[in-house]
Amino acid sequence: MKKSIFVMLLLVFSAGISTKATNSMSLFEAVKKKLVEVKFCGKGYTAENTSYYGKCISLQIKNICSQNLELNVEAGRRLRCVYDSIQDMMISHTQMFALAPHQSSDYTIYAFCTQKHDRAPSETSVFNLDGMSEGYLYQLVQLIETLGCQDNTGQQAVWVLTDSISPSNITGTDEAKVKKLKDFVEFAVASTKKERSAGVMHDYSFPDKTNSGFSIKGEINWNMPYTSFVSLTIYDNSNNKIITLFTEKPYKSGLQSYYYSLYNTDFKEGELYWLRVEGCGKRLKEVAIKME
Repeated sequence: MKKSIFVMLLLVFSAGISTKATNSMSLFEAVKKKLVEVKFCGKGYTAENTSYYGKCISLQIKNICSQNLELNVEAGRRLRCVYDSIQDMMISHTQMFALAPHQSSDYTIYAFCTQKHDRAPSETSVFNLDGMSEGYLYQLVQLIETLGCQDNTGQQAVWVLTDSISPSNITGTDEAKVKKLKDFVEFAVASTKKERSAGVMHDYSFPDKTNSGFSIKGEINWNMPYTSFVSLTIYDNSNNKIITLFTEKPYKSGLQSYYYSLYNTDFKEGELYWLRVEGCGKRLKEVAIKME
């Protein structure tokens, strides 16, 4: 009898230790704490999927700590490709992963393209885990996840907000889901126009954090309606000018691009900043930068 009680207590005690040894957090947090090593890559075209939406991203995770880990990757989390010519992606379906100490596992995750005019990912395209989408784009991916539209219908809805395509491109066999997505993006586009200047295109950029500040880099594209002078500046969310990259630089009409790379110790963690292209007497494009 005493032996049975001892065995039962030992089992309960062991279960308690196991529970305490399990650490639950987001994959993003685990990467920042250096508890795991991850590698995100494109899967390329398959018989079941395209390479830029659906189950189009492969994920390799290795638990490099001595704890059991329960990890989640959130719908709306950004994936930034290390190659500028390849589309950045957005995870579109929340998933959970359980890893024992020092265990490695491979997964396939759902994602959408957020840069329609860049090249589609291939098996050699490598991505870094980035910040969360915000505002209407975040709300859209939550709606897509609820509706189960991990297909071209959902992709077209995403492109309405990220690439300014027409909502009429949203099509599909389920008319009720198509209508819900169209109604939402039309509301989002109309609301965005009221909030900021008409004609302003929006994009997102994510910084790299160092011990002493933040660095940002990327390529910004905009369309010049006619030949004019252009200024590129960074403002904080209260519209105060922080940095001038260049001012009154001549550009011809047509599609233009500029690669930026800068480091600044004055960027404040958690704050939103705007990289703004101004010319032809108006704002031509803005890139929202969240310091996180």
